[in-house]
Amino acid sequence: MTNEQRKQQYKLWGMPIILGILTMIGLIAAILGVGVWHYISWLALGIPLYYCLKFGAKFFR
Repeated sequence: MTNEQRKQQYKLWGMPIILGILTMIGLIAAILGVGVWHYISWLALGIPLYYCLKFGAKFFR
């Protein structure tokens, strides 16, 4: 795989992978943690929600 192909793959899959990892971290923190972990969960789950709403609003315009 050439360097250009790797850049294209990262452009295509980079953000979905990051959002998926944040979602997993948020769900695990919400289930297993208490106290500060709940704030981490809100943050980790809020970031993917923000991007969903941001790009979803463009779809409905």
